[in-house]
Amino acid sequence: MILPNKKIEITVSGKPLQVDSGITLVHAIWSAGRSEEILTGCDGGVCGACTVSIQLKEKPGKTIIDLACCRLVEEGMTVFPYPVPPVPPVQPSSEPSADTLRKAYPTLDRCTKCDACTTVCPMGIPVMESIKRMQAGALEEVAEDYTTCIHCGQCRAICEDRVQPHTMGMWVRRSLAIKSSAETTVPVDEDASRAEQEWAYLLSGDRKTQLQHCQQFRQTGKVGI
Repeated sequence: MILPNKKIEITVSGKPLQVDSGITLVHAIWSAGRSEEILTGCDGGVCGACTVSIQLKEKPGKTIIDLACCRLVEEGMTVFPYPVPPVPPVQPSSEPSADTLRKAYPTLDRCTKCDACTTVCPMGIPVMESIKRMQAGALEEVAEDYTTCIHCGQCRAICEDRVQPHTMGMWVRRSLAIKSSAETTVPVDEDASRAEQEWAYLLSGDRKTQLQHCQQFRQTGKVGI
């Protein structure tokens, strides 16, 4: 016999809601037929669309920023959507640097180091420290900082100086990717010629020789060695 989940009460957008315990906020809201109140995308903690502000019964006065698809419901919790208007993307650069970043985002140096952006980040990214690295041109470190960024926009929404940390972080990652791709791109003719040589090598000889060639190529990535 499967026992039903215990019912608890939460408040969403000022309205009380009876929900099953042990489920996420998103699933609770879906079950209540109020899916339009909180945007959702991936339902897996990746896209950031379902970011919400939460106040817990046992922690009055403290606001938590979290993802509704990852946060489990708790008795007495109060939830409000935290929508952030989108901003148009800025074209990444094939020559990323502190200077090209400043040209793309002139508000970079307006950061007052209040660290509010770090406080609200649901992914624990050291946002303010990363902005310092942007200003210093340490872009490889910046790209590493934003590996887990879900682009929810909370750091941008809370910034009183209109700095755009997450969009700058994504700009850095995309720009470095473009630079890396340009440096490693093989001309089409050369690439096709190499592929023909590799296939000719792999298919030459009898079955035993072909197997040896395949094993060698898998280990070294090169032909005839």
